[in-house]
Amino acid sequence: MTWLQTASGRAFDLLQPDWRQVDFEVDIPEALARIARFTGHVRSGPYSVAQHCVIGADAVFQATRDREAAAAFLLHDAHEAYLGDIATPIAQALNSVADEAGGTGETNYAIVTIKDRLDEAIYKAAGIEDARATWRAFVKVYDTRMLATERAHLLVRSPQAWAPQVEAAQPLRLTGRITVWPWVKAADEYRERLRRYLPETFAPQPAPSRPTPGFAARRKPAPRKALQEA
Repeated sequence: MTWLQTASGRAFDLLQPDWRQVDFEVDIPEALARIARFTGHVRSGPYSVAQHCVIGADAVFQATRDREAAAAFLLHDAHEAYLGDIATPIAQALNSVADEAGGTGETNYAIVTIKDRLDEAIYKAAGIEDARATWRAFVKVYDTRMLATERAHLLVRSPQAWAPQVEAAQPLRLTGRITVWPWVKAADEYRERLRRYLPETFAPQPAPSRPTPGFAARRKPAPRKALQEA
């Protein structure tokens, strides 16, 4: 069984993800809002992937004034709605064990390949398929800076040094310290950023005009990817 039953009731194929099955109203925002970063090791409560993506997307927009760049950051971890958050130390530990068994690099290859397939489907469903490659390096830099910021704001003092790129990263300048959002707020904020940074895809549809008396009201179906008002 390599498909996942989603909150919206879809059977989402993890090996051959179909972009038409990507759901931005329930599946992605609500799953990301309930998945804790740092494997839950935040004393103030579960700090969600959704909140991480929202704060980072806003920081990117502040720096670039580019909605596509902000949207690329907002979506960069969306695959975790289907795959979960495989923390980097866990991925590296799994890869080391696989190497001990003679499968050099196999675990890392599998994780990277599945993430890449999911990302391709997600960005296509969001209408910015090309942005994934365009902003990949930029998003990676800001993701590392977000990690350094989150470590300073949310975690206890580190007992050991982290990876060199994290230690060298410049934390983002935010207004105030990061505080953990309840999952419902995190999901709603994620939906709102979809509308803000990808209005062509996710802008709310205008209310239908009142039908002319004597004629039956006929409503056109809403576009597939349009979000309902939260």
